[in-house]
Amino acid sequence: MIDNLKARQVLKKYIEKYDFSNPRIKLKAAHIYRVADVAKQIATELKLSQEQVELAELIGLLHDIGRFEQLRIYDTFKDRESVNHAEMGVKVLKENDFIKEFCNDEKYYDIIYTAILNHNKYKIEDGLDSEILLQSKIIRDADKIDILNLLVFETFETLYKKKEIIDEPITEKVLNAMLEGKQVERKDQKTAMDDWASNIGYIYDINFKPSFKILKEKDYINKIINRTKTPKMEKIRNYVNKYIDEKI
Repeated sequence: MIDNLKARQVLKKYIEKYDFSNPRIKLKAAHIYRVADVAKQIATELKLSQEQVELAELIGLLHDIGRFEQLRIYDTFKDRESVNHAEMGVKVLKENDFIKEFCNDEKYYDIIYTAILNHNKYKIEDGLDSEILLQSKIIRDADKIDILNLLVFETFETLYKKKEIIDEPITEKVLNAMLEGKQVERKDQKTAMDDWASNIGYIYDINFKPSFKILKEKDYINKIINRTKTPKMEKIRNYVNKYIDEKI
């Protein structure tokens, strides 16, 4: 049985151990709850069973639980400079059977762990069974949608430890990938603006029509690009908006 009210209470108690005077802790806590809500919305609009909807919400609550230890130990959210936060999250949940405080039904554990491990990969691993694959796609969509939401309002200081990023270039390799409908690989990101544009490229890995509808209704892409208006970003705006309209 899944009890997400209880799971939220357990998560709140866990997060409160960390330093909320740090804006990055506050950012990540708020992100987790929004992702859980979006995952629930996507699963509901896909007309999944109540059990599947509740599981999608629970995975949303747990998908970034490793971020808090990552920040405490390494003072960064950059996996390449610290640890894979998804792997850290699964480690946290497995230690002393912490997962049981969120959900006491072991039949869900493999789905939860595998979906968490796949939520931040460049692409989902091959060979997953249909239910794990479904939940992995839902959490990936929900996570990407809220990352785009974060880019609308969060300060560059919190995201990049810089007051501005618009004076940095978007490199040609990143621009070309964006205009070819391809996700940008991390190794190709050389500047903060590369990272900024690459986040918009998350839409190329969105799986479900309800997810595209959320992006369209919230107008995240235009709001993000309005914060960093450059000729290259305008090219990205035109291509991406057309892509979303085609998917809807």
